[in-house]
Amino acid sequence: MKIKVKIGKKREAKHGIRHINLAFPNSLLKSRLVVKIIRQGMKKEIEKSKKLAISPDYIDYKFVKTLYVCLKSVIKRYGHFNLVEVDAADGTKVIIRI
Repeated sequence: MKIKVKIGKKREAKHGIRHINLAFPNSLLKSRLVVKIIRQGMKKEIEKSKKLAISPDYIDYKFVKTLYVCLKSVIKRYGHFNLVEVDAADGTKVIIRI
């Protein structure tokens, strides 16, 4: 997964940074630590009285591993794709690519 941020105007960029490129391995999605963090975040949202479509008890390591296998098969068949692409009015661009 790659996250790219491009700041539109040079004057608005802090410290002269105009581009930020971050790379995360997709295999990070199936780690037990990430599953634990996701479940904790979901429980906090429930405590704030926000309704969620899926119960945190439903998400376990086996479920996430199955989703990861599905994601890998989609990437293998269709290639990498943009998950999110946002263009702001000030020229800032954010792209999350899988």
